[in-house]
Amino acid sequence: MVIPALAPDGQYGYLTQQHSYGLLDGWAIKSHTLVGLLAVTAGLVLRSPLALLMLPTLVWRLTSPNPAYWDTGLHYSAVLMPLAFAALIDALRKDIRLPVVIPLAVMVLMLPAKPLGDLATPEFWRVGPREAAARAALERVPDGVGVAASNSLAPHLTDRTRTHLAVRRTFQEHPDIDWVAVDTRDPFPAGEAAAVVRWAEASGWSRVHAEGGVVVLRRQTDRP
Repeated sequence: MVIPALAPDGQYGYLTQQHSYGLLDGWAIKSHTLVGLLAVTAGLVLRSPLALLMLPTLVWRLTSPNPAYWDTGLHYSAVLMPLAFAALIDALRKDIRLPVVIPLAVMVLMLPAKPLGDLATPEFWRVGPREAAARAALERVPDGVGVAASNSLAPHLTDRTRTHLAVRRTFQEHPDIDWVAVDTRDPFPAGEAAAVVRWAEASGWSRVHAEGGVVVLRRQTDRP
């Protein structure tokens, strides 16, 4: 209800990302996610009916053809953690014989796993070549313009531009876009960033910056 109210088109675009055929793919990754959700409570989450509250989130993730929803590397499991630990507390409350030390030990053992494990690596605290290339590219985009940006770059432009996701249909829905800023290696939406670059250049847009896979283009003629 909130996201469609704030969206320019008044729609909830994520509803189009659930398809029954998505349930058949990616089980090499999905199985690791399910095992991880069980392991963090040593399986005791299944001893509480509160675990059923996790099902809606798991259903939309497992039925989506979008690989970003399958893994534990992004934030999509965060909403499940309060439910999992509430179910764990409920299970322990109902049966005091359950070994509390086991889920605690599992949690400690899982702390070095990603993404928390990245905090212990020097690379996490350095600006890598990809980040440096992205920053240099975004500096070329002026304030107040309409820009189509790829998934990882868009959040860095929303405070000073009219930002839209760089997919091909965006240019039909928002003709006021005069700039494109994309990281061609962005995995989502799959293949769209590179396709937008090809389309824009074929349509006469000029490339004003290209470094490390990050490309900035400008519409050739300014609007009145």
